[in-house]
Order: sequence, then C-alpha cells, then structure tokens
Amino acid sequence: MDTLEKIIEIVASTCEVEKSEVTESSMVGDFPAWDSVGHLTILSNVEEAFDISFEPEEMMEIEDVKDIVEAVNAKL
Repeated sequence: MDTLEKIIEIVASTCEVEKSEVTESSMVGDFPAWDSVGHLTILSNVEEAFDISFEPEEMMEIEDVKDIVEAVNAKL
C-alpha cells in the first residue's frame, strides 16, 4: 500500500466516510468530521501509522490530503 492510499484510508476511517469519497484534493471542511479536532485526529493517526511526528507549525500548514502525503514523504 502506498502513502496516498494509506492516508486516504486514515482520512476515510477518521471522518467515517467511504474511501471512494476521499481524494488527493480533499481538505479540512469537506466532511462534517474533518473540522479542527478531526484534523488533529487525522494527523495523529498518520503519525502513528507511519511512525513519524509533525511539528505544530507543520500541522498548521497542512490543509489537504496532498499536503499530508507530501509531509509524510518528506519524513520517510
């Protein structure tokens, strides 16, 4: 499973939507559960899944699935 696929799975699971609804351009606010708290939950789940950690500044800059993928790839 590649990084994008894994992140889409995490976003879908956290937001309680189908994986098919999540795209690389899905962003904060696209799903009812992807609010500020949901965003932190998604990023926390991503950190756990990839065994990485984000700085608070990085978390503030991440706005969509593509940003998450790029941030994860930069740390791997």
